[in-house]
Amino acid sequence: MKLYEAIARSLADLEVSRLFGLIGDANLFMVDAYIRNHGGAYTAAVHEAGVVLMALGHARVSGEIGVATVTHGPALTNTLTALIEGVKTATPIVLLAGDTPVADREHAQNINQREFIMATGAGFEQLRAPATLADDLARTFRRAGQERRPVVLNMPIEFMWQEVEYTAPRVYFPESRSVISSSTDMDNAIGIIASSRLPVVIGGRGAADPDAEAAIQRLARRIEAPVATTVRGKGLFSDDPFNLGICGTIANPVAMEVLGAADCLLVFGASLNQYTAGLGGLTRGKRIVHVEPAASQIGRFTPVDAGLVGDLRLTADAMLKWIDEAEIPGSGARTDDLLAKLTAMRSREARFPRKPRPGTVDLLEALQALDRSFPEDRVYVSDTGRFLVGAWPLVRVRNPRDYVDTIGFAAIGLGLATAIGAAKAAGDRPTLLVTGDGGFMLGGVSELATAMREQLDLTIVVCNDGGYGAEYIQYAARDMDPSLSLQHWPDLANIARGFGLEATSVTSTEELQAAMRAIAGSERKGPRLIDIQIDPACMPIGH
Repeated sequence: MKLYEAIARSLADLEVSRLFGLIGDANLFMVDAYIRNHGGAYTAAVHEAGVVLMALGHARVSGEIGVATVTHGPALTNTLTALIEGVKTATPIVLLAGDTPVADREHAQNINQREFIMATGAGFEQLRAPATLADDLARTFRRAGQERRPVVLNMPIEFMWQEVEYTAPRVYFPESRSVISSSTDMDNAIGIIASSRLPVVIGGRGAADPDAEAAIQRLARRIEAPVATTVRGKGLFSDDPFNLGICGTIANPVAMEVLGAADCLLVFGASLNQYTAGLGGLTRGKRIVHVEPAASQIGRFTPVDAGLVGDLRLTADAMLKWIDEAEIPGSGARTDDLLAKLTAMRSREARFPRKPRPGTVDLLEALQALDRSFPEDRVYVSDTGRFLVGAWPLVRVRNPRDYVDTIGFAAIGLGLATAIGAAKAAGDRPTLLVTGDGGFMLGGVSELATAMREQLDLTIVVCNDGGYGAEYIQYAARDMDPSLSLQHWPDLANIARGFGLEATSVTSTEELQAAMRAIAGSERKGPRLIDIQIDPACMPIGH
């Protein structure tokens, strides 16, 4: 068969559940063969950045290796920001990228693609010859899975029409479920727990597996420790009455009080980066036990006192066994007073202290209404922007795998394409995207066409403060004129309607309530957009 047919068959043999792409000279016949000969599921994007972002969103929700394809030259350079996002969020995807003919040095789209890809931090593999396809493709998939980052397979266009003997690629990932049964680090960890009077257990996205979550909760209850999560650990410990919520710079006041007073942190499946650590304020002076499956993650951002490398569930259960055998008493940190504070906090409605100007609504009011009204069995995707201070803690999910953010590279505008990929992985469950107006205008408008074509159960909520909120804050805080940060956007609801979406603008509490009633119903058909007008002077700025 031709090489392009062999690539298509390889994807089918590797059981790739969906391919995201934008076709061009170097990949159009491969995509056609994948669909026509193998019934492959394919989603076409409008922009090459969207191709990679869709694969990232799909990978984050499905747990699979995402797969994407673009052609060469400018198509490849268009993916660079999205590749960096994948590197910084440790998301495994394979990007099948074409390359211009080696013999045509003056080809208009000829660039050194390897150098661009390597600069992003993504992995690079070269298709060496048509005969090496099985080995090169298997290596690309294996590296993506093991290294937890995007890996690009660079495929010269002149190979596509050459004849090959087909060999199926073989990709094997060994199961790794190690546990430290006895070691100096385990002894240190147990000693730290035994001497602690106010321990806090923190779970991250790495603890998303239900069995791991249950084991960590058993340990927390046994040592009578409150629990908390990272932002990407949203959804963990949701049934625990002593759940403090998010640990970090956007922690609630009760969590800040408890975390500030804690003398020990037990961290499972979380990087403990500077934001989770509250810029160092929430980890300073505390003894830290860090549990991760990979040794490279232990103490990566914050120094620790004991590092345990192993499967989270098995390690938590081993710790519990040693604590029981040593008859170590509980810490007593789960007090009635703490429970009362947490209960009172959860019952309060959050509001910005200043009343927003007429024609706008309170951001926190809108986010709380959105959380209550949108179906609970949701996938939630968050773009990046000033609205995050409210959107992160107030919009909930049931499991960390149901939550995807695009904050890795702190680039606005990555949300909609990521949400499309997440929605494809969500199956019958609805997907919610919360984005800012700047991010939506920067990177969201074009992919409305994809959302509409795919008829996704996707609700896009735009927190529209009329400009760039982070810059507005900086101007206003220095008594400077913030008008430079404001934009005169067109009517975003009208833009969405132009693409065929159902859309509405929200300028009052009454309109907000009507919009929430609409999304709470079961009659959602296809994507919709809700443009919520926000007063830029009345938004939270975080801690």
